[in-house]
Amino acid sequence: MKYFDTHCDTLYALTRRERKFDNDVNQVTLRGIKDYEVYEQMFAVWSHPSRTDDENWAFFLRAVETYKKELVPLRSKSFIPHLSVEGGALIRDDISRLDVLSKLGVRMFALVWENECLIGGAHNTNIGLTPFGKEVVKRLCELDIVPDVSHASDKMTYETCEIAAGLGCPVSASHSNSRTVRPHQRNLTDEMFRMIRDSGGTVGVNLCCAFLGDRINNVIKVSDVLTHIEHFLSLGGEDTVCLGCDLDGIHTLPAPMKGVRDVYMIAEEMKKSGYSDELIDKITYSNASAFFAKHGKDRL
Repeated sequence: MKYFDTHCDTLYALTRRERKFDNDVNQVTLRGIKDYEVYEQMFAVWSHPSRTDDENWAFFLRAVETYKKELVPLRSKSFIPHLSVEGGALIRDDISRLDVLSKLGVRMFALVWENECLIGGAHNTNIGLTPFGKEVVKRLCELDIVPDVSHASDKMTYETCEIAAGLGCPVSASHSNSRTVRPHQRNLTDEMFRMIRDSGGTVGVNLCCAFLGDRINNVIKVSDVLTHIEHFLSLGGEDTVCLGCDLDGIHTLPAPMKGVRDVYMIAEEMKKSGYSDELIDKITYSNASAFFAKHGKDRL
């Protein structure tokens, strides 16, 4: 199986704990990916809300060194790492930092994480893009860094899609599920999904149990992941849906999954449900692979 994942927090964890990629602790490990014919991954660096913006910037630069040391040397036909940002607070009020991120190889940029930053408001607010945030979206499009609206407020998501559409730029949601299936503010409405679809972007399905179903009354299973995938497919998302599992960013995965080595279970569940091999490949690999072959220049 070929597998492209548009979001994990493994690089953040490796940097914070000063671990090697070859470990048995994280959900994504060197040994965990060995059975995939191709494993392509967006490694995100999170802007932690307890840090100042400049501290998050300094941490990101540390993470880039970890990326160069632990991941880039392993790059091959079967392992393809990419770099992304989760939470735009790290640029502070300095838009020139986007140019630095571009030079360092960032391919996707999540505008916000929680509450608000100088770019605008997250999913737990009703705040849209600030004037500075609108300039950030425009500059991301100019630099060919994909704007990522996972974690964004509804208002920010709509505004980002509108600005990007005017510039002919795609927008993606790296790790977001369907709000119709699971009414959670972190999930996408059908209208948001269609806007991302129409931009030519991608939506990565998240394995966080709270975003998949009611985990209080039910055990979340792999079949719950398919419910979100099937709803997105019903919205015309055959070329849009991919996987953004959020590994190492979540503690509990759908039963009986434990980590990256178990993502094949999603493909097996799709096969049982009658999905064609072509459609399974699109969702697990080809949609994201084709998208990032065109967008988000790889500079490292």
